[in-house]
Amino acid sequence: MIKSVLNCNPFLYFGGMKFKFVLSLIFVLIYNCCLAGITSESIPAHPTNLSSFSVQTEIDSLALLIKEIGVFAKKKDYQKAIVYSKKLLKQAQLASDSSYIINAYWRQGYYFKSLDQLDSAYFYFDKSYSMNLKLHDSIGAGDRLLDLANIQKSLGDYNGGMITATEGLKYLEGSNEIESTTGLYLTISVCQKELGNNKESLRWNDKIFSLLNTHPSSVITTENLSAITITRANILAALHRYNSSFDILDSIAQSTKGNNQFQYSRAICNMAHFMWLENKNNPQSESLLLNSLEIRQELNTVSGLISSTIHLAEYYFETNKPLALTYAQKALTNSKKLNNSVAILEALDLLLPLKKSLGQDVSEEAIYYSKVQNKLEKTKQAVRSIYAATKYDNDTLEKRNLLLLAQVAIKEKQNIMALAATVISIIVIVFVVFYKNQQKKKEQLEMAYKTELRLSKKLHDELGNDIFYLMTQVQRDPREIVTSEKVIILEGLNSIYKRIRDISKEYTAINTGENFGKEFLALLNSYSSPKTKLITKELASDFWDNVSAAAKIEVYRVLQELLVNMKKHSQASMVALTCTKNNKQVVIKYVDNGVGFNTSENYQGNGLKNVENRMNGINGNINFDSKPNEGVTATITFAI
Repeated sequence: MIKSVLNCNPFLYFGGMKFKFVLSLIFVLIYNCCLAGITSESIPAHPTNLSSFSVQTEIDSLALLIKEIGVFAKKKDYQKAIVYSKKLLKQAQLASDSSYIINAYWRQGYYFKSLDQLDSAYFYFDKSYSMNLKLHDSIGAGDRLLDLANIQKSLGDYNGGMITATEGLKYLEGSNEIESTTGLYLTISVCQKELGNNKESLRWNDKIFSLLNTHPSSVITTENLSAITITRANILAALHRYNSSFDILDSIAQSTKGNNQFQYSRAICNMAHFMWLENKNNPQSESLLLNSLEIRQELNTVSGLISSTIHLAEYYFETNKPLALTYAQKALTNSKKLNNSVAILEALDLLLPLKKSLGQDVSEEAIYYSKVQNKLEKTKQAVRSIYAATKYDNDTLEKRNLLLLAQVAIKEKQNIMALAATVISIIVIVFVVFYKNQQKKKEQLEMAYKTELRLSKKLHDELGNDIFYLMTQVQRDPREIVTSEKVIILEGLNSIYKRIRDISKEYTAINTGENFGKEFLALLNSYSSPKTKLITKELASDFWDNVSAAAKIEVYRVLQELLVNMKKHSQASMVALTCTKNNKQVVIKYVDNGVGFNTSENYQGNGLKNVENRMNGINGNINFDSKPNEGVTATITFAI
């Protein structure tokens, strides 16, 4: 099996706000951001001497714990190694040291696996894998997926093992981690073989040798290389390509004889078994199997003894059942030593039919078989539940990591673009504020000029001629003026006085305080006459309370303009005006029965353009609905 290696390389719409206020706010924000950047950069990269000493002490303590754990592991005292690994995990969590947390999780997984407690091993390997993802350590994540896949394979979950190993390739394939990548290829190859997909198994095995050929300088241990080549021999034998299989095994045997008895015994044991499968009467099979068993007894390799005794039980199964039973019982005994459920079941699969054929009681072994089978199934279920519970979180975390990597890749470009955008925004804002201020000044000058022009026109057109007429009358000889003419002169002077008062009222300041309601009503009533009846309703005393002073002035002037136009041009006999209000806006509706006008034509030259400008100034609007000889309807709305 490929050795697991721990890698811990932690990879304008400005609303109602004034432009000047907005500009000030932006400058404040930019200043604060810059200040925050300066502040963060001003923090020392290293803590004070006291905290540095404390951190160094914690690291030394954690390193010392790892040395102690290593001593227990060398003695194969895995129970104590697990206890101290839990202690390492606790201290690493207190120190918030991610690399040691990952190390502690990995160690517990490794030692539980050594004790054949595969569900616990899977749990801690999975914990380590999740931490690797959080730290963007793709190499570590791939290695842990290799550990997880091998556990699934050991439990006979070959489909699950292939899926997990394939996922591991997403992190390792294309990297320089050749040994771990070949480990994932090997796991997939073995799983395919066990599922009976021998050709697919050979394809994955070919990928291993292709990878090794393209990376000739890669360091692969002799043990791992031997596992890869023996697996290839096993696949070829399963494909009945015995000669090719024998060539590989014989080559291993020749190269290891006398210098690596472990690998030599393994090669000749497999070769003997395949010889027997090809030819049940092959004279070399028995001698090679017995030779392998003898070497393994000297080495006392329990896993090797299981393999030899299983193959010998199979060899003698038909020809010498008592001897086959003996080897099956030895296989069972050694499997119990390793607490390997799969090996125990394999031994019992031979032992039970042998005892039955020899007339021996099999009830004890049958009960034991059932217990082991149930235990193995529970372990499988535990592993599957861990896989199901964490896969979604791990997949989500992986997607998040990919997104973060993409964000990091464009972060520098974004920073440059953000800086450029900020500078451009400031320039644009300064320009817009300057332009708006200039526009406002221009509008104010134009308004003042229009007001002066309008006042001059009124005085000239409406009053000039009448005053001149009265002057000529007054200049006449008093004796020539009759009483009736005196009355006409008096009425003319009174009319001029009233019109001057109206003009004064139109251009004087408006009281926007508590008396605005009365002044508003007085404006409306002043345009009522015997020829034109104006219908309105007195408003509630608090109607104008939450309306701004600016809005009051503009609405007053707009209605004044409408009423002046009505009096001049509409020939209306009736005008109706209603005011309504809700929490958000005020609606004023003006209706007259005058001559009207065509809204599709340019009607803004008769003073109504000024009306629309005023409404735009308070974020309101005025809509006209009129047709010739059908009167005028004007709807004014503005927000409170």
